[in-house]
This record gives sequence, C-alpha cells and structure tokens, in this order.
Amino acid sequence: MMRKLRLLYPFLFVILPILNTLTRNPGGATLADVGWLVAVVLTACAVGYLLVALATGGRLANPLVPLVVVAGVLWFYGYETLRSVYRLSQSTPAPIGVTGVAFTVAAAATVAGLWWLARRPAYLDRVTTFLTLMGLLLVGWSGARIVADQVQARSEVRNSPLAKQLGQPPAVREAAARYGRVEPPDIYLLILDEYANSAVLRERFGFDNRVFEDSLRRLGFTLPELVQSNYVHTLLSLPSVLNFSQLAQLQQELGPRETDPALPNYLVENNRTAAFLKGRGYQFFFFPSQWWISTRHNRNADWEFQAWTGFNFGREFTRSDMRRAFVGSTPLSLFRRDFAHDADHVTRTLDALAQIPDRGERKFAFAHILSPHYPYVFDAGCGIAAKRAMGGWDQRRRDAYIGQIECLNKLLLQAVNHLLQRSAKSPVILLVGDHGTNSLGYSSAKSAAAVTPAQARERFGAFGAFHLPGGGGRRFNDSVTLVNVIPKVLNYYFDAGIPLAPDSLYISLEQTPYLFAPVDPAMLSP
Repeated sequence: MMRKLRLLYPFLFVILPILNTLTRNPGGATLADVGWLVAVVLTACAVGYLLVALATGGRLANPLVPLVVVAGVLWFYGYETLRSVYRLSQSTPAPIGVTGVAFTVAAAATVAGLWWLARRPAYLDRVTTFLTLMGLLLVGWSGARIVADQVQARSEVRNSPLAKQLGQPPAVREAAARYGRVEPPDIYLLILDEYANSAVLRERFGFDNRVFEDSLRRLGFTLPELVQSNYVHTLLSLPSVLNFSQLAQLQQELGPRETDPALPNYLVENNRTAAFLKGRGYQFFFFPSQWWISTRHNRNADWEFQAWTGFNFGREFTRSDMRRAFVGSTPLSLFRRDFAHDADHVTRTLDALAQIPDRGERKFAFAHILSPHYPYVFDAGCGIAAKRAMGGWDQRRRDAYIGQIECLNKLLLQAVNHLLQRSAKSPVILLVGDHGTNSLGYSSAKSAAAVTPAQARERFGAFGAFHLPGGGGRRFNDSVTLVNVIPKVLNYYFDAGIPLAPDSLYISLEQTPYLFAPVDPAMLSP
C-alpha cells in the first residue's frame, strides 16, 4: 500500500503552486477559489495520469508513470518562464529563434532525464521516494501557513479597534428626512474602477471628456471642479468611501509591512453606509464585481445580482483575481482569445441596475464596476476590443484605456437615463472613480515618500458626478474627496449631522499598502 501511495506525488506538486501563491499573498483569494482551482488541477492531473499509464502499457503502478506526469506538471507551470525568455529575447535579432532553442534544450533535457531514469530502476525508486517526501513536506508546510494566515486574519478583524469603531452606528441627529419632508430618495452608488477625472484625462491622455460631462449636467448632475480619492488603491478607497472614514490607523493596527487585505475587505462587506440606510427602511441591492475579492459577494445584502446562470467552464476562470492569474501564467492563456466575459459582465450589470426602479422598495444600490480598469475589453464603439493592450503605458495601452472610457460613458448614460425615467421620485445617483490612473508609474517608486507630485496628482485624480435632487448638488459645487461623498449625502437628505472626515490624502505602494505617506494637496496643483 505504501509503495502505491508513493506514486501519487504528481498530485502534490500540481497543487503546490496554487498553495504557494496563497502563502505569498495571504488574503488574496477566498478558500472557495483555492478549492475550485485545486479541484480543477487535480482532475486534470488524474486524466493525465491515466493517459500516460495507457501509453506506457496500462500499468498505473509503473513508477515511470508519475515521473512523466510530474514532468508535464513542471512544463505546465514553467510556461511563464518560457514566455519570459521570449520577452527578454526581444532585443535580439531573432527572438523566436532564441525561444525555440531554449524550448528545444529544455525538452531534450526532460526526455533525456526520463530515459536515463527509466533504464535504472534503483535510481527511479529513490527519486520516487524523494519526490513523495518533498511533496508531502512542501504541501504540509504551505497548508500550515495558510491555516495560520487565516487564523491571524480573523484575529486582526476581531481585535481591530477600527472595525469596532466603524461597526457602531455613526453619531447622527435623529430628524425627519429633508427631501420634501416625505419619502427620501433611492440612492445609487456606482464605483467605476480607475476612472480618472477630467484633468488627468486631459493632461495624461490628451482626451477631452466634456461631451460626457456636459451630457450628465443636462440630466441634472453636479460635477465638482475637483474630485480626489484619499487613497491610491481600490483596497483602501472602497472601505474609506463606504464607511466615510479615514483608514490611516491601519498602519498601527496591522503594521507597515502587512499585506493581508482581510480587514479592509471586512469593512467593505460590513460598511456603515448600508447599515445606516437599512436602519431607515432601505433595502440593500448589491451588484457584485466580476473578480475583485471584497465585492464578489455581500452577505448583508437584501438582494444580490447574479450576472450569469448555468455553468460555463471558461467563464469560471474569470471569476476571481487568482483564477485569472492562474490562466495568465499557464498555457491556458493561449486559449483565451479575448475578454468577452468581462465585457458581458459590465453590460449585464448596468442593464440590471437600470431595472431596479421597477421594484417597489426604498433602495440603496451599490455596484463596483471593474471598468475602465484593465483589461480593456471594449473599443470606443462598445464592440469587443480586437487586440489586448498589455504591459506598460505605451500609446497602444493609452488608446485602449480611452476607448474603454468612451464606451463606458455610453453605457453609463444609457443606464442613468433609465434610472431617471423609471424612478417615481428623482433618485440620488453617485458616479465615482475609486482612483486615477498609473501611466506615470507611481507604483515603481522606491518608497511612498519618493512618489513625485505629478505621479500622485494622476493617481489621486478620481472622477465624480452626482445627481442630487432638491438642491443637494450645492454641497458638491467646489471640490470633494471621496471619504466625504456619502456623509454629505446623508447629512443633506436625512439631516444626519455626521461629522465630515479630514480631506487628508495618503499614498502607499502596492507591496506595502498600509505604509502611508501623507500628501500635501497643495503639491498636486498643476
């Protein structure tokens, strides 16, 4: 029995990269995502095992079978290395030739190693034993790390002073709603990922967004002269907006070197905006993002939109950041012709959002739209983009980003018009970007303090447009940072008296998201 169990080591090595990814990025995926990927690769490994066994005489117990399978596993996960060789060889006269030579050498070495071991049963037995023990050790170590990270994350949430503070209802004045002194309006919050404000679009991309902005003004929207995010990451911007709170104390709570997003993600799901409105008779309608972990699901929602029904294997690979990274770093990326599923999710979400007024409840609807953020799935006419713009912010990527904005503008105008036409009472509609773009590469700075004013100006420059009936737009005429959007709305329509947060801006890098450097707003002037 033990001899047969030793032959299962390919199943250990096929799941090891998935577990290793989670240990290097704790909190970067849900256990359900990990379980789904593990089930997929284990099934694929089992099929490969049977095919190799049939090809070598139908003997599953042949020790050469798992060795061939594990070689296939190494080639599968080594695809990214081979692609890196191709990228590095772009400076040579014949990049395809260089890559072909590297591929041939690696393939020859693999075949030679298998042939050599197949002719030496004693060595093959030792290799089998070594790989089995090594696989068990590495998987066990990774599993223990994952369990420890999960325990630590739950402890951080449970013991967080910030989570306890934001879990309490905000101190408000209990008064009648201002809006007509009758039924308060429905509220729609659409967070548009990486939608930069007009100044950034003009300065960095040479794009004039006035046609869209003027269309919104004609519909009654207020567009402040300046809108800025308080943080440069979606990870922090979302919970800051939804909890109308600054989050800088996370540096002290979690430590400047922590990367686990568990606490900010908890604050998104258990946010004060939804709690406040639900306490005043609102129904919480939640429109999930396609793959951003903190907005994939919300257990506190009264109704949650499902963009798709049924099962589609290719579509399932797009449903989380970890699944998408898995596809992108393996040969599976060769079968991904476009990002049609991403485009479909955006259009289905906005179409469904436009139908919400037909429901009778008093509503707070929140949608996190992963556009115009990469991948750039739309062209300017809202067709599926023919080519993928990847890598640095060259002209091709800049054009793709603007093309996606032009399409998103059309989709948003259509959705907003439907909301306004179908609503019995003029609704509150908040359109905001969570942060600006990164074409100047702020994230490549050596430290947060080393980010230049121009880089910070681009990243903090977020889009904002607000439909605030009954005179509410007067509170947004000048400038606003995202942390104070919701309290301004609640204070006007509910006379809530919520104190505004400081309009402080904090920059941090992706590898150290909680190591904050305060930014002087005066430095961000053009």
